[in-house]
Amino acid sequence: MMKQLEKYLMPLAEKIGRNKYLMSIRDGFLVSTPLLIAGSIFLLIANFPIAAWTKFLESTIINQTTGESLAAFLSKPSDATFTIMAVFAVMGIAYSFAGQMKTNKIFGAACALMSWFLIMPYSITGNVAVGSKTIEATLSGIPLGWVGAKGIFVGIITAFLSVHIYAWVEGKGWTIKMPAGVPPTVVESFSALIPATFVMTFFFLVNLMFGFLGTNVFQIIFEFLQTPLLNLGDTLGAMVVAYIFLHLFWFFG
Repeated sequence: MMKQLEKYLMPLAEKIGRNKYLMSIRDGFLVSTPLLIAGSIFLLIANFPIAAWTKFLESTIINQTTGESLAAFLSKPSDATFTIMAVFAVMGIAYSFAGQMKTNKIFGAACALMSWFLIMPYSITGNVAVGSKTIEATLSGIPLGWVGAKGIFVGIITAFLSVHIYAWVEGKGWTIKMPAGVPPTVVESFSALIPATFVMTFFFLVNLMFGFLGTNVFQIIFEFLQTPLLNLGDTLGAMVVAYIFLHLFWFFG
């Protein structure tokens, strides 16, 4: 029985394990792992389940001007990790995938981040107190919601697409050649100019297209892909399927 399983399942497991997309996602998320663990330590300290401790943190004022307490300062390490975890994921996945595509890894990661921010809406809507009234206002800025867990799906797609375009243009030989004697870093920088421009132009057109539709890529992906999956996750059937796949993947190592 074990020999038959090894005969049919091991080649499949090896093929899945060598898939460059899955490997890139795996290695990309490993970039954020130590940061998330470190941030969770501060998160635990800030929310330790002892009433006297949390009261002490909230009552200890550090910044007298803004009134920020020690609790607010302790929450910042977790905000710098969990709240912007998609940034690390995009960078790590693109860096790993660029290595799989045999192209410049650091420029691949930079182009992926640039593309991801290019299609991101720069607007924050919230309630603002004006005198005795509270009004809804929209300000320019990077929404923390999209650089966190909500933006990971778009980040993964963007990382793969941008590196694919970058590697394709580079493979065509559409790069700027520098004369001999120029420092290697300068050569690499100018070699990345045309591929990066192609990547930027592609995602600019994507952003422009969704802008004409009155929406953005993040909102579309979240509403039509992530939201149904999140709702599905609350059902018994979804949990059964999730645990089956969980133990199946553990079976393959």
